Amino acid sequence: MRSLCDTIEKYLMKMIESSPDQAIVVQRGKLAIEFECAPSQINYVLATRFSVARGFIVESRRGGSGYVRIKRITLDRLEPIIRYVEERDRGLREAEVEDLVELLKREGYITGREAALMKAATINALSGFGESDGNLVAEKNVLRSHILREMLLRVLGWREDEV
Repeated sequence: MRSLCDTIEKYLMKMIESSPDQAIVVQRGKLAIEFECAPSQINYVLATRFSVARGFIVESRRGGSGYVRIKRITLDRLEPIIRYVEERDRGLREAEVEDLVELLKREGYITGREAALMKAATINALSGFGESDGNLVAEKNVLRSHILREMLLRVLGWREDEV
């Protein structure tokens, strides 16, 4: 049985894929009515299933005539991904790393083997450490982003001064 989030995601993905420019504009309220849910459920799907780490840009305007614009981005250059990793002062959560690595694999920048190695170093190796201590969890997220950045730079053959 599919969850409501899965159903909404699938619906939006179908619309995006059928759009010539891989972009759509929808109204949050109309979607909520169509799926018989609260607008906050739509917000949750947009935030968790259509993030930059998953290859999407979401712009929204709230209010009576508000809209949500969702656009699939293509990676013709990797600088934005490296910058995204660097700009996360709080580090990267496991889910964010998973999404980024999958995006890079899907776009053909890394192989399945490289993706598995990146996940092993940034997720598996750090699991279990500091789960009950908020400070350690935050430090682990920062460490995770540093490890991912270095791995990306090496795997993609970039030097520090090129970024």
